[in-house]
Amino acid sequence: MLVSPPMLTPTRLGAIDAGSNAIRVVIAEMNAGNGLTRIEAERMPVRLGHGAFTRGELDAPTIDAAVAAFVHFRERFDANGVTMYRAVATSAVRGASNRDVLLHRIYHEAGIELEVIEGEEEARLVRKAVTSATYENPSMRPRAILDLGGGSLEVNFQANGSPQWQGFSLPVGTVRLMETFGLDGVIGDAEAGMVRRYTATLMQTIARGAQVNGAIAACTGGNAEALGKIVGNGDAVAPSWDLADLEKALPSIVGLTVEQRMAQFNVKKDRAEVMGIAALVFATAARQLGVGRMMAPGVGVREAVLLELAETAKVEQARQVGAHDKALLTAARSFANRVDHDTTHGEHVRQLARTLFHQLQDVHGLPPNTSVLLEVAALLHDIGEVVNVRGHHKHSEYMIRWARLPGLDDTGREMVALMARTNRKDAARAKELISQSTLSKEHRAQLRKLSGLLRLADGLDTDHRSRVEQIVVTRMGESLMLDLVVKDGPTRTDDKLLRKADLLKEELGLDIKATVARPVSTESAPN
Repeated sequence: MLVSPPMLTPTRLGAIDAGSNAIRVVIAEMNAGNGLTRIEAERMPVRLGHGAFTRGELDAPTIDAAVAAFVHFRERFDANGVTMYRAVATSAVRGASNRDVLLHRIYHEAGIELEVIEGEEEARLVRKAVTSATYENPSMRPRAILDLGGGSLEVNFQANGSPQWQGFSLPVGTVRLMETFGLDGVIGDAEAGMVRRYTATLMQTIARGAQVNGAIAACTGGNAEALGKIVGNGDAVAPSWDLADLEKALPSIVGLTVEQRMAQFNVKKDRAEVMGIAALVFATAARQLGVGRMMAPGVGVREAVLLELAETAKVEQARQVGAHDKALLTAARSFANRVDHDTTHGEHVRQLARTLFHQLQDVHGLPPNTSVLLEVAALLHDIGEVVNVRGHHKHSEYMIRWARLPGLDDTGREMVALMARTNRKDAARAKELISQSTLSKEHRAQLRKLSGLLRLADGLDTDHRSRVEQIVVTRMGESLMLDLVVKDGPTRTDDKLLRKADLLKEELGLDIKATVARPVSTESAPN
């Protein structure tokens, strides 16, 4: 048996970013407008980069900790009903000679497939997250993006104001530098110089072609967010700061011990260990690019992964809903055939109702998934005629209620049945019948509009001759104008066609008018 349209059930998505300094997970739900609402997020301080950049492999304790984290994430996915996920690993796992051990254990012990992505893909994902986060605020749209992780620095920029982005991945990461250079605690002048020279050397080729002088750069990653709280302008969502502000604060960050940073900046140990290195890398990279101001939009790889999962889920939902709708309409036609009902008129009313629904989407504001309910009601609205033409709307309601059409849940069945019942009489009686329903207030409001659309569509085929071939809907001030093309009949407005427009007029608060014309011959049409 078919189920209710898939889009009625919220889709929950999961994203995991296995970085070099920590592993992060976020679970979000797609809402009715295809936006994302965060359900929960967690950061596990598993440093995959520990030893990976000096020895070239992941040690056993790190692998054990990572597997345990993924087992926990699997439990959170199951508890929250996550149906789609993507888990990605970046620099530390990418360069580890024994990464297959980690991937194998995570897959078999946690049931999660961890995908190792290249630096270019990491840069693309960060770019997607940042551009999406800053899309609605042109003044904050960056021309450069600096994504600093534990193992690498992803640099994106738009050179010379070009709309095209260029992306690069450099082996400049906080954990990589900390362990390679032996940086622990206070960073002295000589050590800071090593970090700056190393970063600048790798930035030279990029910097020559960037030419983003004075532009704003988005800085992403946990260290960027921590620095934004220290030197930013106080914006809780996307703090920003001048390069000069960061450089002025450098001595007070790099000159502290790990314990002092933890106390002064209220950060955990793993963050305190690397934030001084991060401050030096951001300052050096920004100066090399000619960036004058920076911001921390608070997004990264995991947000981009969620966005792309949502895009995929939306396409899949559309496919599934389309298949569901076709199956439901087929079931309705089969039911009509079983009781020997001619659906010629019903099919034409269905086409008219479908056209009205979609052309008036912005006016009626009904959920897209209710369109199929309207079409099923149009197909079956006069099926009661097989019992008795007189009072057939009551018979139609009864037959639909007990037809048990596969694909209709109780709410959908009630709405279709009542659309058939309220297709006759006047608007006042239709609203009275709907108000007596046990449906929720929200569904009753939807039903009044759907019934109004069905009544109008049925009225457009009042003589059951399928005269109306085309409907063009335009809003003209406080009126809806229906420009109708009919295959025969008068070329003036036919008031009989709008005889059942009363309920829709009341629900939308708009007058409804029509013009009627015959089809234009293609032979006489202008060249």
